[in-house]
Amino acid sequence: MLCGTNMTDIKIANRSAILRLLHESGGMSRKQIAARLKLTPATITVIINELMSEGILEEGISIPNAGSAGRREVLVEISRSKHVALGLALGVGQAKFAAVNLHGEKIYEETICLPQDLTLQYVVEEVAGRIRAVIEHQSYSEEYIIGLGITVCGVVDCANGIILDSGGLWDDKNVPIVDKLRDVFSFPVIAANSVRSFANAYIFLQRDQKAQNMLFIRNEATMGVTLFLDGQFYGGNREVFDGIAHYTVIPDGRLCSCGKRGCLSTVATQDGMMESLRERFGKESTPLLYRQTEGVFSRLTFPMFVDAACNGDKGALEILENAQEAFANAVTFSIRLLSVQEVVFYGEMFEKEPFFLMLKEKLVKKTGASYKDNIYRAVPHSMQLEWNAAPIMAVTSFFGEGGHKDY
Repeated sequence: MLCGTNMTDIKIANRSAILRLLHESGGMSRKQIAARLKLTPATITVIINELMSEGILEEGISIPNAGSAGRREVLVEISRSKHVALGLALGVGQAKFAAVNLHGEKIYEETICLPQDLTLQYVVEEVAGRIRAVIEHQSYSEEYIIGLGITVCGVVDCANGIILDSGGLWDDKNVPIVDKLRDVFSFPVIAANSVRSFANAYIFLQRDQKAQNMLFIRNEATMGVTLFLDGQFYGGNREVFDGIAHYTVIPDGRLCSCGKRGCLSTVATQDGMMESLRERFGKESTPLLYRQTEGVFSRLTFPMFVDAACNGDKGALEILENAQEAFANAVTFSIRLLSVQEVVFYGEMFEKEPFFLMLKEKLVKKTGASYKDNIYRAVPHSMQLEWNAAPIMAVTSFFGEGGHKDY
């Protein structure tokens, strides 16, 4: 017989399943929910009534009852009011603070300037104070704030809320940021690596609850990679899967931030390609770029580099093709090793169609007939993952606990 904690766990699991289903499918009738989840109508009615009384669910439009002529069923949907999730994305020189509703729709955003010598004390006192002021000004009730998600471009021990390595934000290691902010706020606080939070937000906003094996790659000035394997993020409590970024492609190549030489990130990122271009830049080797900039390298931008490569600048094209070749080799290896079903690319460079089509062509050739070109997707910046990912992390944790703030 099930009792005590077991029954509690089952109820939380059922509440979570209802929230995930409604997020994925939109409004549904109680009868439809019961059928999809294979639960009794009585169980569904009790749980939905609870979630409605808590302001998490609300009734929507009514639809004809398929099994009874003349009768109608009222749809149930996730509420867009009352509950708010907060997010703080910490970066060098600034932080992005945002609030979203339970649908992940942004309802507030603000950029907070940060000092170059950022410290945990500053985050706790100044940044948390600014967040508190916004909460009061926007009249957010703390009863309905489901949590604060914090992201950093570094290594995070999610289970213990410790930033092991902040990726250059501060020198200190093993920073207990979650415990410090939990002393300030009454609602839950969680922390995660930024790239993993981007992937989590991407899945959430795509409403793709069937996603199983996905490689998510953010490649801009630096490269970050996360792996979604068998429906879960891979990497343990350290929340890091960086095998591709620090895969050696040029033995004794340029020094990488990880301390090794010749890593993929030193070749295939924006910074890596621009450094290769700096070494190659010249009137004869990169004639188109040299003319455009009047021989002044500092005038060059990454979009100019890509455009020049696509327009036949020999030196720029060679750098781009070498970078893409190394990148495609590393991605192909991961696809085959991990049976990846989807590869998602996020970053400015992938929004340039010639660049992405060139990369995709290389990947299709390397992976062969077993993988089609539709497994490769470029995420548009219009999804605004830099803003949405941190608060959406709080939403997904809230759903995972069945709408309880116990995560």
